[in-house]
Amino acid sequence: MTQEIPQTKPVKVLVTGFAPFQDNPINPSWEIARRLPKILPTENQPAGNSISLIVPDDPLPVTYHQVLTLVPALIEQHDPDIIVHIGLNKELKWFAAEVSAERNGYHEIPDEEKKVFTRAENRKIWGKAADNLASTLGLEQTEMGWKEGKKEVDVRLTDDVGNYLCGFVYYDSMLEMQKKKRNRDVLFLHVPMLEREEEFGAGVTVTEELIKAVVGTWKR
Repeated sequence: MTQEIPQTKPVKVLVTGFAPFQDNPINPSWEIARRLPKILPTENQPAGNSISLIVPDDPLPVTYHQVLTLVPALIEQHDPDIIVHIGLNKELKWFAAEVSAERNGYHEIPDEEKKVFTRAENRKIWGKAADNLASTLGLEQTEMGWKEGKKEVDVRLTDDVGNYLCGFVYYDSMLEMQKKKRNRDVLFLHVPMLEREEEFGAGVTVTEELIKAVVGTWKR
């Protein structure tokens, strides 16, 4: 009598990128996200950890208030196990997985609608939430697996997501996931400026390896 191997639900990973903003006609974060496959190969993953990638049809707008509406809606719609947000940092020459995000500071830099997230809005919407939220993913272990998978590319674990839309979406997503699932299994990936198709392809590979490394250390 053959024993059936129990089927495990795929790990659902919601991946977003941002729309073009300021003087950037192309945002590589979205170019990477929209090129990702729907399923990642799982030959090196723990048994049962197949990976389903969910990429929305459109990029996130670079606007505080729309993001504040869209993030909870995406989480409610897709019920992801893990969220990976991708954003551009033109000053970088490497790929950076960010550790945490600050609650404050989003009143300082206007978004694409020339609006900020005011201190009053912060108090009203986020209430008594912590001043800093860190991802609950095992990022130190993730970093080792990520670097092993992309030896030829400079990838780093850093803690400098900033106080613009990158930090804003990271903080808000962690807070929403904490409310819904009691964890903060969210990650923000900063990418350097990429403009050519082969660069986007390299960015896709880096992102795939990061997600595999995250899932490899993730516990349901």
